[in-house]
Amino acid sequence: MEALNEKEPCCFYCVSLLMEPYIKCATCVKTEERGAVTLCLHCFAKGVEFDQHQSDHSYSIVKNNFPLFERNWTALEETQLLKAVSDCGYGNWIDIAHKVRTKTHQECERHYNYNYIENTHDGLPEFPEKNLSFYPRPIVFKLSEDPPRPAEGSLVNTEMAGYMAGRGDFMHEHENFMELDLRHLYFDTGDEDPIETELKLAVVDIYYRCLKDRQRRKRIIKKYGLINMRKNAHSKWRYDAGLGQAFDNMRVFSRLVSPQDYEMFLESMLYEQELKNEIKYLQDYRSNGLTKIQHIKMFRMLKKNRETSQCDRHLLNDVVNHVKDESACQNWLQKQAALENIGKSGTLHLPNAPRRSAPPLDIVSLPSYEKLSVGERELCSQLRIIPAAYLDFKQALIHECDKHGSLKLAQARQLIKIDVNKTRKIYDFLVANGSIKRESP
Repeated sequence: MEALNEKEPCCFYCVSLLMEPYIKCATCVKTEERGAVTLCLHCFAKGVEFDQHQSDHSYSIVKNNFPLFERNWTALEETQLLKAVSDCGYGNWIDIAHKVRTKTHQECERHYNYNYIENTHDGLPEFPEKNLSFYPRPIVFKLSEDPPRPAEGSLVNTEMAGYMAGRGDFMHEHENFMELDLRHLYFDTGDEDPIETELKLAVVDIYYRCLKDRQRRKRIIKKYGLINMRKNAHSKWRYDAGLGQAFDNMRVFSRLVSPQDYEMFLESMLYEQELKNEIKYLQDYRSNGLTKIQHIKMFRMLKKNRETSQCDRHLLNDVVNHVKDESACQNWLQKQAALENIGKSGTLHLPNAPRRSAPPLDIVSLPSYEKLSVGERELCSQLRIIPAAYLDFKQALIHECDKHGSLKLAQARQLIKIDVNKTRKIYDFLVANGSIKRESP
């Protein structure tokens, strides 16, 4: 253990960190201040001399490339492993492997547990203190479902981000920044204002209450198993199906009783709901005339068949839906006849459904309504044309007729860019009234 606490060896002449192999002087006396005299191979090859060290002193070559416990583990790697465990702490095998550099974290974990915990060797240094109290052996992290200890990198481990399963603690505490309010707080034993002292004590009391609240929250989480996400999800799915919103409403009262009593209470509520549903089904059977339990199975089967048949479409249902509309019924019959003959006469074009005419337009309150005659009002209402637009169409057609002496329907359609049927009706109406003259053939 003393070797782990020593500083990194360096060359006494060029003060560079030493890499094995290096030279250790056997003649120079080792002191507590500087330790043994060590030299790098470059300075040793030049024969450097300083202080009491001479180039003709006896020396030894320091290298730790020999195995101690296992052939694939050198003494240097053993030293690096022990120092990495001392720096990073037991269990942080990924960080430990980064410091060892030549082994993976699985190899470091296996080697340390096997050689330093499970099978200790007599060659290891012993502590001279006889009455020293040792901590128990470290608990090896094992995967489990309850309490949840998922494998690193698994989906459950990702979902539980922020929870350290090995320690059973959280990365972020409740009121995580409460300690920032205390870092600059100090008490002056001299002349300090009593009010300021009381204020500081109040801050400390708030922090003490925060610590108690943290412990209370952790105790509730551990006691009721709230960290086990899969178990809670399964319970929520099970109780939500039977209790619905009542399950969420009763959750706030769970901490008033023990977990066993709360679970028994939920089970009793679920059983009560199941009994109510069963009574409801029995009442439904009784209303349908069933008086014996053995008839229920046949009733359910017949009811299911009836519901399935009602979902299917039949020709009779289509006929009933189209009977009220004569044109729709005639069109449906034509389509059915065409579908029956499609295999005999080849491809047939199905008749289109008749187009419904739009209802008349109410033009009483529209501008220029009073300028129209009775016939023009009826025409604009049927054609759904506003009076102002009709007067513009009429003026354009009359002007064109006066210019050429007569007017054709094709010319009228070029002047009025609306529906051709509406243009024909306006043209026929103006010709009938004598407003324009039809060109003779």
